[in-house]
Amino acid sequence: MNEAQSQSLTGWKDRLSRWLSILLDSSVLAVPIFLGAALSETGVLLPALGWSALALLFADGVPLTYIALGRKFGWVSGFDLPRREERAPFIAVNLVGNLLGFFLLRALNAPASLSTLLLIYVALGVTMMTISSFWKISLHAGGVAGFAAFLTWMFGLVWALAFLALPLIGWARVYRKRHNWAQVWAGGIVGASVTLIVLALAF
Repeated sequence: MNEAQSQSLTGWKDRLSRWLSILLDSSVLAVPIFLGAALSETGVLLPALGWSALALLFADGVPLTYIALGRKFGWVSGFDLPRREERAPFIAVNLVGNLLGFFLLRALNAPASLSTLLLIYVALGVTMMTISSFWKISLHAGGVAGFAAFLTWMFGLVWALAFLALPLIGWARVYRKRHNWAQVWAGGIVGASVTLIVLALAF
């Protein structure tokens, strides 16, 4: 392989790893999954859109607002929180938002799957914040595996195929030098395990 081909391959890997990190981020995955969960319970598109939008306000709106403000004022160095010390405050803010969302959805008698998803976010947040205080576990992998476990539990074993996204996001995070493979697989195991425990207790 000549130098031009090597540079082209490197550029392709850079782009692929960047896009996988974006598309397999939990804030992106949450949109179709929350909508699908709401639609499976309501059976009607418009109410499902309303309920999922309300849930996503807490699941996605809070963290994205925190990161946007953090990048503006300097307490966050990048969208994917490359420094371990940036993660605990980020997760703590999310915990507050997710708890508020959970109680609000329960009070409004929203679809149970949506409030359960926010409860999973809370449980995962506590777990990941604890681990992140001493080790840089992969939040991306935790989100992918957690959603895959949720889909499999709610909609059947065929959705276990969603776990195939785990090595994809793992490769992307390792290639971009954000994590090593141990941190990726640990994130996947924690994400799936915590999700299944919450689902077993909730349903």
